[in-house]
Amino acid sequence: MPRIDSSGSSSLSSIDTPTEAGAAPPSPSRAAEPRAQASPQRNEVRAFDGSAAKTPEPSSHGSTPAGAGPARSAGEMAVLGGWSRPEGSKEAPTDVLEGIRARLTRSLENWTVGADDVRAVHTALGRLPAGTYRVALERLQQEGLLGAYVKAQDAGSRLAFLEQAESKGVLHRRNGESGPVGPLGYPAVPDVFVNDRRLPGAMRDAVNAHAIDVGAGFYRAHTEYLGRYARAVDGAQSLQELGALGPPRAAHLPESLLGLEWKDPSRRDYEAAWKAGIGQPKTLNLTLQHVSARQRELSGERAGGTVQLHGKVGVSNESAQWSAKAALDTRGHGELKGDVGVSARAGPVGVELSHDSSGETERKVKVNLGLVELSLASDGEQRVAVGVGSLFQVHATLNAKKAELGGGVSAKLKADGSQASAEAGFSMKGLTAERAQQAVAPGHRNVFQPPAELASRTAWDALPESTRAAYAKEGWNREAWTRALPR
Repeated sequence: MPRIDSSGSSSLSSIDTPTEAGAAPPSPSRAAEPRAQASPQRNEVRAFDGSAAKTPEPSSHGSTPAGAGPARSAGEMAVLGGWSRPEGSKEAPTDVLEGIRARLTRSLENWTVGADDVRAVHTALGRLPAGTYRVALERLQQEGLLGAYVKAQDAGSRLAFLEQAESKGVLHRRNGESGPVGPLGYPAVPDVFVNDRRLPGAMRDAVNAHAIDVGAGFYRAHTEYLGRYARAVDGAQSLQELGALGPPRAAHLPESLLGLEWKDPSRRDYEAAWKAGIGQPKTLNLTLQHVSARQRELSGERAGGTVQLHGKVGVSNESAQWSAKAALDTRGHGELKGDVGVSARAGPVGVELSHDSSGETERKVKVNLGLVELSLASDGEQRVAVGVGSLFQVHATLNAKKAELGGGVSAKLKADGSQASAEAGFSMKGLTAERAQQAVAPGHRNVFQPPAELASRTAWDALPESTRAAYAKEGWNREAWTRALPR
């Protein structure tokens, strides 16, 4: 029958580690001696120290190589994101950790982490030495409390936390620009903290949230810069002053600003969250159109947005007409001119041909439908007039070619085949599609670019007369042109 060992050992006793080849089995006299238990080896992952050299082999007495970091299990490294504890670091004091836990742990009495809790945790962490500070963050990350701390922070407390971590050597900063650029204050590129993949996950979230804050702030500051630029454009009293402002600057923040490593598995997620958080910068299209409008205004053209008031009186008969017109716009520019013309009518359709004192000729076709009168002029103006009683009309005008819209009232008095009329109205200047496209077209020359003929060394007198007239509106003359010619 089977024999039961008197020592009480079981047949399922632990398996001894095999002896090395050639080693003698232990003698019976030493079998009863207690076996020296070697510390079990763990499946460990160590943070990469940046060196491609081979790991040094342990010495014969099993000491750890100098400079080697502490061991971390695979599970711990997954939680910490590859963050390694520095050499010589010490555990955080128990009372400090307990105080932080009390502030960040939710309960029925304290069901939320408030601003007072955030301040208290910040103060407690700030009293720790650099090495202990890193260990405390590591412990809080493992317990899930670092994430609760980060989520409870606002922009100001988050920045204070990151600057504290920077002072302890945990974070590194990527410097932007020192201050606003240029006299109009183009915003400086902001500083950001490097989102190192070896940082704890909650701290990485805080770093990215801060990058969103400063990125969105940069775009807001750029919008304010464009406002200052537009006011400077309005204040320019000459084309030379306008050109001296220089073209407006666009805003762009590349993803490389974050300092994320290419092989970082979280890079795409952080970049996508950052781009969605900062939004899009304001386009330069409206600003360039504003510059173009001011350029035309300084050149003597009627700029978009101006309103013109006008009045007109005239007399006519079945075949001839005469009128005088006065106009004044919101820029203070006025004009007074008269015109004479002839007309012909066949039933409800009439044709008028007139020539004004400025040398312009206009042709107009009218259709009288009784209560409603329609007309179309050769300059593109379309007009609809509706009768109000027997003497008055209310009219609206649209000129798509000139981008003008207007309206007004008129009165007509007929006697013995002749007619006297008076009219008062307004028109508002818009921006034509062609002008709007030219303002933002890459190949369109603007006030900040010198004329192409200067680069080709074309003399002022060699320019066509129409070109000289156009450049004269920009302030060019023979003397200025000659000085600007390349030597």
